[in-house]
Amino acid sequence: MPEIAVSLRPVGASVVAGRTREHTITIDRPEDKGGTDAGPMGGELLLLALGGCYTSTFLAALRAEDPQADASEVGIRVTGTLVGAPTRFSDIDVTVSAPASLRQVIAKPLLKAERGCIVHNSVRDAITVRFTQEWR
Repeated sequence: MPEIAVSLRPVGASVVAGRTREHTITIDRPEDKGGTDAGPMGGELLLLALGGCYTSTFLAALRAEDPQADASEVGIRVTGTLVGAPTRFSDIDVTVSAPASLRQVIAKPLLKAERGCIVHNSVRDAITVRFTQEWR
């Protein structure tokens, strides 16, 4: 089976350097949680990973449908609801905001992205993930 691997190493009291392929990211905790706020914390990275995976899958599906389509006015917001003992996400909302004029162009690629995103497929049995659209 194919694998994806990343590497991590501590570089400070609360700071971690993460690496994948040729990319690096700094991971840290906010100051109010004992960190130095040098980068996003793990939970934020999970939300970014879900949103990034969904968005890049959407863009690939959109290009396949219409190579000339312009998605520059499409915005995605990912919000996680935390519960405790142990602290975890109970729900995640992925909200797409786009002009109503794009509805017909992007509806099918959005559905393909929801079904094709590796991160969503990996967490959906453990966390309720809702995808909604706001047309403006």
